[in-house]
Amino acid sequence: MDRLLLCLQQWKFLNLVMDLLYNSVIIIIPMFKYFITFFVFLYFFCDVKTSYSQNTKDTLLKQNEHFSNAGYFSVENSPRKTLNFNIGWRFFKGSVEGAYKEDFDDNSWEGVNLPHGLEILGDNASGGRNYQGEAWYRKKFKISESERNARLFIYFEGIMGKSKVWINGKEIVSHYGGYLPFAADITDVVRHGNNDNTIAVLADNSDDTSYPPGKQQSGLDFSYFGGIYRDVYLISTQSVYITLPQLSKTVAGGGVFAATLSAKVNKADIAVKTEICNSEAEPKRTKLVTTIEDTDGYTLEQVSESKVIKPAETYSFNQRINVSGIKLWHPNNPNLNFIKTEVWVDGIMVDAIKTRFGVRSVKMNGPKGLYINGEPFNEKLIGANRHQDYVHVGNALPNSGQWRDVKKLREAGCNIIRVAHYPMDDAFYDACDEFGVLTTSANPGWHFFNFKNELFEKRLYEDTRNLVRKDRNHCSIIMWETALNETPQQPGHVMHNMHLAAHDEYPYPGFYTVTDIQEAKKGGFDIYYHGDDENVNSFIRECGDGNEVDNWYSQNAVTRVKRAWGEKALLDQAENISKTFSNLYGLPPVKLGGALWAGIEHYRGYHPDPFLGGLMDMHRIPKYSYYLMKSQISPDVKIENIESGPMVRIMNELTQLSSEDIYVYSNCDEVRLYVNGKVVGVQKPEKSYGHLPHPPFIFRNTFNFMSLKSIGRNRAFKYEVKVEGIIDGEVVAEHAKLYPLRSSALKLEVDDENMELVADGSDFVPIRAYVVDDNGTVKVLSSEKIHFEIEGPGSIINPMPVKSEFGVVTALVRSDIVSGEIKVKAYSNGLKGAEIILHSRPMKTAAVYNKDYLNLSKKNVKMNVVNIDSGNTSQNTDAKKYNDEIKHLHQQIVGYEQELMELRSKVKE
Repeated sequence: MDRLLLCLQQWKFLNLVMDLLYNSVIIIIPMFKYFITFFVFLYFFCDVKTSYSQNTKDTLLKQNEHFSNAGYFSVENSPRKTLNFNIGWRFFKGSVEGAYKEDFDDNSWEGVNLPHGLEILGDNASGGRNYQGEAWYRKKFKISESERNARLFIYFEGIMGKSKVWINGKEIVSHYGGYLPFAADITDVVRHGNNDNTIAVLADNSDDTSYPPGKQQSGLDFSYFGGIYRDVYLISTQSVYITLPQLSKTVAGGGVFAATLSAKVNKADIAVKTEICNSEAEPKRTKLVTTIEDTDGYTLEQVSESKVIKPAETYSFNQRINVSGIKLWHPNNPNLNFIKTEVWVDGIMVDAIKTRFGVRSVKMNGPKGLYINGEPFNEKLIGANRHQDYVHVGNALPNSGQWRDVKKLREAGCNIIRVAHYPMDDAFYDACDEFGVLTTSANPGWHFFNFKNELFEKRLYEDTRNLVRKDRNHCSIIMWETALNETPQQPGHVMHNMHLAAHDEYPYPGFYTVTDIQEAKKGGFDIYYHGDDENVNSFIRECGDGNEVDNWYSQNAVTRVKRAWGEKALLDQAENISKTFSNLYGLPPVKLGGALWAGIEHYRGYHPDPFLGGLMDMHRIPKYSYYLMKSQISPDVKIENIESGPMVRIMNELTQLSSEDIYVYSNCDEVRLYVNGKVVGVQKPEKSYGHLPHPPFIFRNTFNFMSLKSIGRNRAFKYEVKVEGIIDGEVVAEHAKLYPLRSSALKLEVDDENMELVADGSDFVPIRAYVVDDNGTVKVLSSEKIHFEIEGPGSIINPMPVKSEFGVVTALVRSDIVSGEIKVKAYSNGLKGAEIILHSRPMKTAAVYNKDYLNLSKKNVKMNVVNIDSGNTSQNTDAKKYNDEIKHLHQQIVGYEQELMELRSKVKE
């Protein structure tokens, strides 16, 4: 393998040399003046190729090592097959009669792969600009004759809204709610061999008050972006098998459920509950072998137990495992292990899966604060809220995108992410486990309870149980938000029943329900949001934004700024957020910390503007506040695969609009600043920032744009500002910036966080195009239209061209199902173009799809782009007027609700 990699590298190098030789050929033109004219023309108006490799690191991170499938990891040589069912669908946006029937003609439908959103959204999809209504998906597939005696299950991670699923014209399952997985046994409805099966899915994201969240999108702080927007799996097992939690009728049942009863130093007591089904007509003596392994596959402990399981019945094995020499999970040292589960019948292994598991204990210790693994966690829980939507694709974010979000927020300094306001994708929680980010899980809800329909309450209880079953094995989750967010009108008995249902599903220590203090007391919850009880732990669920808003209708605030608004706005946002951080760091131990609203910009249903107060914009590009937060991490905290440790960052772009004061964010003891190699000064952190662990360093009256004339008039010159971070007299970090000259070229970068691009037809990576000068310095004041093109097995998601903001623009590049080299080019009039080469890798998980059906679908691939309504004449004028009035009233109602929540937060119980 090493020789193969070396040969590939040498082959790539040879190709690079050949490219350079080819591009160095000069055609000599006899007349010198014509040569000069031709050269100038090429330089300014043609694309000059610049080649960049995708990654500078030796290896890319493999997605299959990071993400579970249907809640577990596969075991090599296991009879169980967990198959990718995302590829080869056909899609139609709208209502269609009879689309569930096998013989329905879908030849004109669009070909898509999952995860899939209903449309390509614009830069602003807030205020109800997205489609709401019915959408249909269809797919043909074959089941091998060898699977005739297998049990077959279809598993959906998430379909927005209400959905129905048919196979071969027979309805097999319906589901209400857009954020939790569901599954169905399809063994008796599929055909085997060379016979086609047809699956049809109706996905309807229209408003419906009968299930949570229940509120109309026009009155909601997030959006119901539709589609089959999470992964789908086809699961094949033997007749004796480990069950799926979603299909279990046993409380706290289904699948493998692991809980740490106690953990200290390198020892732990673990409870493992495993549910096995015998679907045969005769009893089966079944042996369960449970092994605790580290990530290298080394066995730490193993137990086994046998039981005769009656025909057509399930049995739950309850095992206690005491293990020594195990590495415990901790936010700053997130060690993970595997629980391997093997099922044996008559000496033959009939099923096996792995559950990734962080062994840790959690205790909310009242006035003493949070304890992890028997020790006080002496850091404040400081983090941010997160919605799942992403620019252009809505909720249809691939696993790699979920992982990158968590990684970026962890590198910003978040040791906790509060989910808003629903359970996240499994890949999100997988990433939190991996990076040591504490987090929450939440029932879907916001400002709404349906008193008129008993189904709503019934479905709340069902959601609560399914929520715990989905996320119970994730060590990163320390709080369970079972009550509906910001819904003071929800009845006390309902909240109490949800609290009890959650504890029924997780009957072990270290499980804590949480909601706002007034509701928590009514519902008997374990801990509080925004609490003031000296003996009950509490957490501030949202902070850093609401107090800065002018009013809840306009919603203008210095904390809500776009990157395009420039340095002053970004610095003002950071300065205001620093006050929030100062308050959080000053809290007593009983108050655990708080989460900024919010970590990433997001779309909203009720307001025409996106929420702009994030640490990152919707493209996941950091703002100044991101680096302010990052600088609060102790330089001693160093986490594997996370950019951590000592840091220093200049927050000044050195333009004609830049401040004379140069702000520097750092977690070092002092900072030394140079201008053109000469020391200007050494500063200690500012003293007026309260409890902030690492206040900014401010070098006042240091940059004067007009003084640059004396350096070089009418010619290019170099002006560099460099800073060094110093701890105990040693330079441990540095950062430099150059004065920007005139724009000359584009520069491309792949913002993949070193995660491989998988050729599964839906994975994508952001490609950043920067407008730069001859030195490669980004021109933040530029606003250029940039066009991207692609060659190879991939496509560009967002419409072209795109306009740069603060010197950068993003193209989302999606993989095909064929792996290979993808070349991305960027052009802009008058600037040198650029190109970058990346490689998509083959899928590791086997996929099920009909190639003929897929090839026909490819002919119909098109871009469903949201169009801005410029006056739809087909809509009745009066109806449009009334709809606009309704939307206006919804905004007013939400404004009043927000005011109410703000007033309630100031009331002391």
